[in-house]
Amino acid sequence: MVFTLMQVLGLIAAWYAADRVSAWLGLPFSGGVVGLIVMAGLLQSGLLRPAAIEHGADWLLSNMLLFFIPLVVSVVQFTGLLEAEGMRLFTAIGIGFTCVLLATAFTVEWACRFERGRTLRRLRQRRHARAHTAGTLATEARA
Repeated sequence: MVFTLMQVLGLIAAWYAADRVSAWLGLPFSGGVVGLIVMAGLLQSGLLRPAAIEHGADWLLSNMLLFFIPLVVSVVQFTGLLEAEGMRLFTAIGIGFTCVLLATAFTVEWACRFERGRTLRRLRQRRHARAHTAGTLATEARA
């Protein structure tokens, strides 16, 4: 439990730091996006192991419904706004959801291709090194 709590606090600290950096640099997107990019980079580079954040991320995902309670309260408070502008709001939400979904899908696809390419290059380098070593040994054996 303490381990999970430390991971959750670490993820919150990472989000807060990314949010401050985003605000300080005046970026046109939120700190969450900056944090996602940094976290993906750290995971891809191997500087951050998935096990270092796995329990905390699982806990946050399993309790995600709690983060939407304020949204439900807002909907109840602003029913008049929903009646007047409901279609425009839901259209905007739908478009935003679709954009986030597509951006996430393309980012995951890009990261997977990048990782596969990196792994393939490593395997080719090892195979080339082995072939070169075997060729050198065969040449030395003949001499």
